[in-house]
Amino acid sequence: MLLSHSKLSRRYRWMFLHTEGSTRRLTAIEHENIKRQIEAARKARQKAYLVVKFERPVDKVVVMPAEKAAQVGRVRSDKGGIPWDW
Repeated sequence: MLLSHSKLSRRYRWMFLHTEGSTRRLTAIEHENIKRQIEAARKARQKAYLVVKFERPVDKVVVMPAEKAAQVGRVRSDKGGIPWDW
């Protein structure tokens, strides 16, 4: 987890995951940790995001709001989020 802020003093909480395939399913422990971080971000007036690094089929990073990731329970490299190609 990483905390950051923009030049406009907006505060962010970033949670990072890695996967070899094209889909990352959240385990029960990861889901609980994400929910805990969402609550901590809410109390600190931060925006929480989940960042997933995919290795295949292409090298890609997908960023999505943590609330959405917690609701869906998985992150795919081809749908949702913001793709940041390397």
